[in-house]
Amino acid sequence: MENGSPGRRKASVRDVRRANRALLLRHLLLAGESSRSDASEATGLSPTSVTNMVTELVAEGVVVEGGQLDSSGGRPRTILSVNPDAAYVIGADVGEAEVVTEMFDLTMKRVASRSWGFPERRISPEEVTDVIAGSVAEILQEAQEARGPEVLTRVLGVGLGVPGVVERPENLAGCGDPLREPIVHAQVVGWDETDFSTLAERLGLPLLIDNGAKTTTQAEAWFGAARGVDHGIVVLVGDGVGAGIITNGRLFRGSSSSAGEWGHTKISLDGPRCRCGARGCIETFVGASAVVTAWRGPDPARAGHEMEDVRSMLAAYHAGDERAQAALDRMVEHLGVALSNLVNLYNPARIVLAGWFGDMVAQELLPDVRRSMIASSLPQPGREVALVRSRLGRDAVALGAATLPLDRFIERGWPTRSAEDGGRGARRGRGASGGDWSW
Repeated sequence: MENGSPGRRKASVRDVRRANRALLLRHLLLAGESSRSDASEATGLSPTSVTNMVTELVAEGVVVEGGQLDSSGGRPRTILSVNPDAAYVIGADVGEAEVVTEMFDLTMKRVASRSWGFPERRISPEEVTDVIAGSVAEILQEAQEARGPEVLTRVLGVGLGVPGVVERPENLAGCGDPLREPIVHAQVVGWDETDFSTLAERLGLPLLIDNGAKTTTQAEAWFGAARGVDHGIVVLVGDGVGAGIITNGRLFRGSSSSAGEWGHTKISLDGPRCRCGARGCIETFVGASAVVTAWRGPDPARAGHEMEDVRSMLAAYHAGDERAQAALDRMVEHLGVALSNLVNLYNPARIVLAGWFGDMVAQELLPDVRRSMIASSLPQPGREVALVRSRLGRDAVALGAATLPLDRFIERGWPTRSAEDGGRGARRGRGASGGDWSW
């Protein structure tokens, strides 16, 4: 689901085999249940290749066989499915006022979760490190008590969805270390060239990081409203605003992984001052704080309570409050214009409105947003695009973050530690801090 890096070497037989295994495993994961013949048809792999790889995956405990599917005119087909307890992944949604950490089994069913709110608007990387390290420890303890001590040896890694631009080493030309800690540039929360190497050391697990809009897009593409879409856009509207762009079925990143900072494109030359320092950013017209402020006026004492305030604003809107109606009508108009720019630029087949504020607005006002979008779009792409609500709600960022280690596992197999930490024998070990992970 990612656009590739430059300078790829010629694929070896091992590479082809790994790619075929990934294709099969991804099909089984997303299909829920399948048979060998169905998997062969869906992936384009030969029946022999599917049978051989299924045998390996069953031996590893990743895939299980059970039950029969009726077959017209032939033998019943054995049902294949992913073993939920074969491995686990953890994802964290690092918001501007809250961190939500969730653990999932291999079928992406939630096993445990923790949330932590921050009283201050700007949270430091050190606070995030402490909260996530503590939350992961609690989640693992809970999972161990519920599912047994072997859980600790089956955690593939932790993924973070964070605000701002994330420079991921595998997307930078000339970088040969795909597990070097990414660098986070989140100006709106005061983070400049921040890495989370300390968190990686404290977790003792592979740590992967991406922008929250991109993790939301991956979650929607795998499990939600963007599934099966070759050309689409997932827009994340919360306090901040961003987008994930899907082209040819893959997440578009740009030259240094910052593509999708839609919230900081401009729709007014002399508009309100944005937290990024510029004027007229989309975020200043459609972000939750901006809309609540337009309704109620500035109130620093309410910082961090935007969700509660949005509920009050929507209630006032339905009660006929003129200020609430004016604030939301203005938001809908500007959101439609901002979406029309995406329609005209990218010609998407579908746009998914996601994020906690976007979902609340979509629940109440999606037809109005659609009308505003179409009115400002060119006629031909405007007629073709579908604007839909997220199917995943507030879980999308954390769920998408958890797919980061899951995607690595699908593509590359089990993670391994460096020699001093036990080599391949410690491939799923949770180990002490230190030592490098590789895939």
